[in-house]
Amino acid sequence: MRTYLAACTAACALMLSACSGGEKANDGAAAANDTAGDTATAAADAPPAPKAGLWEMKITAAGVPAPQATKVCVGEAAPGTNAFTPPPGAGQTCAKNSVTKVAAGYEIDSECTIQGMTATSKGSLTGDFSSAYKIEMATKMSGPNLPAAAQQEVKTVIDAKYLGDCPADMKPGQSQTG
Repeated sequence: MRTYLAACTAACALMLSACSGGEKANDGAAAANDTAGDTATAAADAPPAPKAGLWEMKITAAGVPAPQATKVCVGEAAPGTNAFTPPPGAGQTCAKNSVTKVAAGYEIDSECTIQGMTATSKGSLTGDFSSAYKIEMATKMSGPNLPAAAQQEVKTVIDAKYLGDCPADMKPGQSQTG
């Protein structure tokens, strides 16, 4: 379970930093988004990017005794990107990877595969994205390389709070745990 929480923490940090304009981690992001579907519709449904600066994420997951805290330096959002649905990484494919506007905020729906493992996630995203936001997700991992105990649904809640400017020793995309 701790490994899963670490993976969720890393994924959250990536979600927040992958689309930062501070560093070009993936020059093919626009091309990947164009092939994923109608980008105009996706942009209309996309939540605002989190405000650039230092964010603290408190991550709570079922089976983990205490919330984990991570600080992430978020850069300015690159035009045409969505911090909550970054393009797939190397070796990763996503059959679904969407954020849709609903009355209470946004719904997240993704199904991505990497190294024979599939993560299926559904959840919600709420907040003002300038001072705070909250992600509630249910994720199920599956695949022949995972033991049965790891193939159960895990509920995760991420409460993110804006702390201010990033410290001088942190660049967009970097995170600190603890």
